[in-house]
Amino acid sequence: MRVPDQVRTRAQAAIPMRRQIQALHLMQRARRLVVGDGQPRFSESGIAEVSDLDLTEIDVSNPFLWRQQQWLPYFRRLRDEAPVHFRADSAFGPFWSVTRYDDIVRVDKDFETFSAEPQIVLGSPPDGLDIEMFIAMDPPRHDQQRAAVQGVVAPKNLEEMEGLIRSRVREVLDGLPVGEPFDWVDRVSVELTSRMLATLLDFPYDQRRKLVQWTDLVATSASATGGSNDTDEIYRGAAEMARAFSELWHEKAARLADGDEPGYDLITLMQLSEDTKDLIHRPMEFLGNLVLLVVGGNDTTRNSMTGGVLALNQFPEQFDRLRADPSLVPKLVHEILRWQTPLAYMRRVATRDTVLNGQFIRKGDKVVMWYASANRDERTFEDPDSFLIDRRNARHHLAFGIGPHRCMGSRLAELQLRILWEELLARFDDIEVLAEPTRVQSNFVRGYSSMMVRLTPAGGERPGDGPYRSALAAERGAAPAAASSASPVSEPTPTATPTSSSRVGRATPRGAGLLDLQVASRREVAEGVVELTLTDPTGAALPAWAPGAHIDVVLNRGLTRQYSLCGDPAPGSPWRVAVLREPRSRGGSAYVHDTLDVGHTLRVRGPRNHFALEPSPRYQFIAGGIGITPIRAMVESARSDGADWHLLYGGRSRTSMAFLDELDDDERVTVWPQDERGLLDLDSVLGTPRTDTLVYCCGPGALLDAVEGRCGTWPRDSLHLERFVAAVADPTTGGLDTFEVECAASGVTVDVARGMSVFDALEQAGVAVMGSCMEGICGTCEADVVEGTPDHRDAVLSRAERERGEVMMTCVSRALTRRLVLDL
Repeated sequence: MRVPDQVRTRAQAAIPMRRQIQALHLMQRARRLVVGDGQPRFSESGIAEVSDLDLTEIDVSNPFLWRQQQWLPYFRRLRDEAPVHFRADSAFGPFWSVTRYDDIVRVDKDFETFSAEPQIVLGSPPDGLDIEMFIAMDPPRHDQQRAAVQGVVAPKNLEEMEGLIRSRVREVLDGLPVGEPFDWVDRVSVELTSRMLATLLDFPYDQRRKLVQWTDLVATSASATGGSNDTDEIYRGAAEMARAFSELWHEKAARLADGDEPGYDLITLMQLSEDTKDLIHRPMEFLGNLVLLVVGGNDTTRNSMTGGVLALNQFPEQFDRLRADPSLVPKLVHEILRWQTPLAYMRRVATRDTVLNGQFIRKGDKVVMWYASANRDERTFEDPDSFLIDRRNARHHLAFGIGPHRCMGSRLAELQLRILWEELLARFDDIEVLAEPTRVQSNFVRGYSSMMVRLTPAGGERPGDGPYRSALAAERGAAPAAASSASPVSEPTPTATPTSSSRVGRATPRGAGLLDLQVASRREVAEGVVELTLTDPTGAALPAWAPGAHIDVVLNRGLTRQYSLCGDPAPGSPWRVAVLREPRSRGGSAYVHDTLDVGHTLRVRGPRNHFALEPSPRYQFIAGGIGITPIRAMVESARSDGADWHLLYGGRSRTSMAFLDELDDDERVTVWPQDERGLLDLDSVLGTPRTDTLVYCCGPGALLDAVEGRCGTWPRDSLHLERFVAAVADPTTGGLDTFEVECAASGVTVDVARGMSVFDALEQAGVAVMGSCMEGICGTCEADVVEGTPDHRDAVLSRAERERGEVMMTCVSRALTRRLVLDL
């Protein structure tokens, strides 16, 4: 060992892991202030049709390709046309994609040509957190460290564990609510995996959820996998994890020294092995191996538990077969793992020049084995995108890899899934998915952060299909006419806009182009409010949308206005908008009221959604005047899903309040005409913060400001607002009158003068920018911020998004720093 390495090893052994990570964190923060953190920045946008791209433009590392569920056609094309594909420039650097089953098997088995060191993810973790783990080592070192803990999942131990696993599954399932919505990910998938992990590690049982929280942080950094986690949070989580595991190691070592009988948990097994007994003195390697074991036990099982429920909802005939014959459960488990493939890939590095399927790969090149693609390879699996519970060769899936690095916990994962489904079928006649699940942002983990479901007990009467199943049935009914033999429709495209806590439906990947639609009907729904029904004059079905979505309508003289969709979001349904006559408007509402009639044709863009309805057991809706338009669809969605909800609906008078005839008879709706009752009593619904409730509000600016003020003590991200105009910016916030904007992609730099918007300055300089409302309310002009601090003056971004400062709306927002660098 070289002298510098010896010094570093001694230092690491002497300094506690937590302190080492904290020191690395401080160094990283200091470096970030000087030269930046080197982290890639990801902004969600619609995914292009793969048929429109040149092969060299295809980038399957884009995390939103996965979150928006657009990955299937991309990999199908690569398997057919470029099974070993080179991407020269990505956020993670150049890499080769291996997409066919047979090629991946060859790479995975040949560790001498394709090394797992130093990382198995596409990118590099934050500085200092590129911790060693045996999955990222080659034999013989890999084999030695794996052997130290392999015994915990030996067949004999799995037999002894089965009773414990079954008792814990029963305990969790018996505590689930029946007949009402709940989050399957939180109540079942996370809970069961955290209980199992705590058992394997002999970790304090009452703190088991920390295991999931830590690994979710450490495993999903932007630089490594395209995740969305904040770097500072990752360091803090790693430091806390290091402290807890160090204390657990020393506590177990003390028990062994006192003569206690050794336990059969992962840490004790490490202490008893000659190869890992001093691992605590190699602290970052110790932490890395524990991260590996916890991530392996968390992501694979947790996301397969959720993916199996989702698959059986998307393929209801297979659910029927399973109910009729529960003996199919063991085969079901293999199909779940193949269909879900919870980890999308593993990375290797070529150790020498080589040729793979006709492509010359140089020494040092990154080579990515896309297991998710291999498990959908038509050359190995017949009709691969379908979910078949008795698939002949499902057990040949590559979800666990193959060769020396095959997942050591594969049998434990299969055992947990088998027991879960045996116990589910004994208790419940149905597990209905109520809405498109929320998927994590990552190109590595094919996971879910939430999925709302409803249970029907065994022998109980099933309710009619909810919106998710109904939408899938409608989509499948229309599929044969649109599908080609090369593109089987079997894993449906989501009908709801993808959402997350940080990017709430900011892009709708399908149907976001221009459409020429016709006014099919028109009616007055309140004093000064008309509702227009829009259809495609060719008879084509309109794209599906989710509650909260809006469309851009091009009116006379190129004037564009945004109107919320307020009808039925089911695929193929006509679009409906309601428009209030605004005497002080710039002509948009007057044009709708005075000119548009049945038969008129309009150019429409959308739908888009930055006010998406997130899953929740309870909602408080607040609408003022024409703000009822997006809320109306949300109420219907909550009503269909069986969620607890309440609506406070105010207006000038009853005659001015649209859709009152649909809402007034529901006891959950409080109608509040101002001429009868005065101003809305917000304290009655917002006076006491609730952790189980999301607040959605749309209406005049004064109402939104009041609601925002009263929600100041509510949990973070409880409140969701949609404004018709941008909030008035506080002139004391420090926004600059003049500043410089540099466009990183085009190389253009402009000076933004007082009274000029960033958008106008860029457009005058010839930079390709897109805008619509020019008022900061539609989100069309969003730009990524590479450097500098924006002065946000829009009504689109959430408070958390503003604090991160990663994007800005160029039509209204300005700068707090003398220089902004935008990715334009």
